Formats: sequence, C-alpha cells, structure tokens
Amino acid sequence: MTVTTDYQDAGLPPMPQGPPAQHSSRRRTPRWVPVLIGALAFVLVLAGVGLVAADWFARNSEMNTLIQRVVVSETAMGQTQNEIEAAFAEYDSKTATLTAEQKAALAVKLKAAATAGQQRIASAGEGVRTVQLMPWHGDIAAAQRAYVTHNRAWQDYMAAAEKDPAELLADQPEVNDTFNAAEPLMKQAVPKPPLFDLERRVADIFTSGQAQPDFPTQEALLRR
Repeated sequence: MTVTTDYQDAGLPPMPQGPPAQHSSRRRTPRWVPVLIGALAFVLVLAGVGLVAADWFARNSEMNTLIQRVVVSETAMGQTQNEIEAAFAEYDSKTATLTAEQKAALAVKLKAAATAGQQRIASAGEGVRTVQLMPWHGDIAAAQRAYVTHNRAWQDYMAAAEKDPAELLADQPEVNDTFNAAEPLMKQAVPKPPLFDLERRVADIFTSGQAQPDFPTQEALLRR
C-alpha cells in the first residue's frame, strides 16, 4: 500500500502547526570597536608616559632650585667665617699680647660678625625652607628638612657667639653633625637621570663645606 502525507485526505485531524523555526543569528561586533579600544589604549599609555616624564622633569627642577638656595646658604656661612677669621687675623698681626682695650675691640668685631652672619644665614635658610615641592616628592622634602636643620644649627651658633664671642672657639658638634646628616639625603634626592649637572653640584656642596682646620692663634688672642 501506498503512504499518504495528506492527513486531511486520510480523514485525520490536521497536525498542529508550531511557530516557525527561529534561526539564532550572532550579532557581529562593528569593525570600529577594536579600533577604538586600541586607540584608547594607546592614548592611556601615551598619557602615562607623559605623566612620568613630567614628574621626572619636575623633580629635577625642584632639586635645581633647592641646590641653588643651599649654595646661597653655604655662601652666607662662608662669608661669616671669613669675617670672623679676618677679625682674628687683624689683631694677630699687631702684637703677641693683647691689651684689655684690644681684647674688647676684638670682641666687638666678633660680635658684629656673628650678628651679621646670623641674619644672612637666617635669610638664606628661609629661602631653602620655602622651596615648593610636590607632596609626593618625599625624598627631596627629606633633603630639604635636613639642610634646614643644619642652617638652624648655624643660626644658633651665631646667636650664641653674639652673646659670647668665646663660643666661636668651642666645638660645634650640632653644626657638623647636621651637615653630615644632610649629605646622604641630598645625594639620594637627585633624580635619575639627573639634569642641570645636579650630581656634581651636590658633591661640590659637601666637599667645599667641610670644616677647615682651626687657626692655633685664635684661642690665644681671645682668651689671654
């Protein structure tokens, strides 16, 4: 017998008709999306590199300003030392034994040198203290604080000498210790790679700033 596919003709009820088959179609990613993502990534990388470069240059600029002002401070200290030494040398060449009047005159000169020195050193120290730094440049800030501490030690030294010139002949461990403590911090704060010849200039500060030998005649001139 034959097989019929016409169910109605066969006297059977019609088969229920389901919904038409739905074919899942994948939505394609527009071609411009990967291009946009790549462009954004490039811009972000470029911006990051730019920020790093800008920060590096800012560090070098801050350190350059800091060193300039430290040099002003060191120059003020050196000038003060020269004036004090000149006062001693003036009376050393006159006579082996100073009269009471000569001692008094020498003391006046030394006090005046200490007063002038304290003022110029304080002014230079304020210049160091007010160098503007980015908040996250902690290494430069540490170097700045260390040198300000040294400058203040010098101010205290001059203030004491203004009251009693004999202080000029006493050991000054606070002055020397703060200077030595500032050296490694200043050297560590130099950015890598450095601009403005920073490494050499920092090294020069701590080479030329070393204490000079005392003159053996100074104590005798002031005390006898």
